[in-house]
Amino acid sequence: MEKQKRISFGYTRNDMNEIVIYKEQAEVVKLIFELYSFDQSLAKISKHLDMYHIPSPNNKDLWGRQIINNILSNVNYIGNASYPQIVTEELWNTVQNKKNTSGYSRRYS
Repeated sequence: MEKQKRISFGYTRNDMNEIVIYKEQAEVVKLIFELYSFDQSLAKISKHLDMYHIPSPNNKDLWGRQIINNILSNVNYIGNASYPQIVTEELWNTVQNKKNTSGYSRRYS
């Protein structure tokens, strides 16, 4: 199996080259999903993360709406053969239903 170069935010590789949860980043992923499920806009989530100085996936100080939208669209977070689960399927489905009714999310998905 060929090594994947980049892995999703919220994960890292262990000594055996397996993808495992990166606890601190995984908490941010969960927070993003939870805030969005409670009707927070991408812009409000971005401001929240920026206010607490949480580094973005590209280690910049600012969280763009597109980065947040990409996280909310990343199916790896519900787990699969390569990635352990970070968010529940119930939370994933709630977020996807909300995204399907959001103009911004539909435009950039």
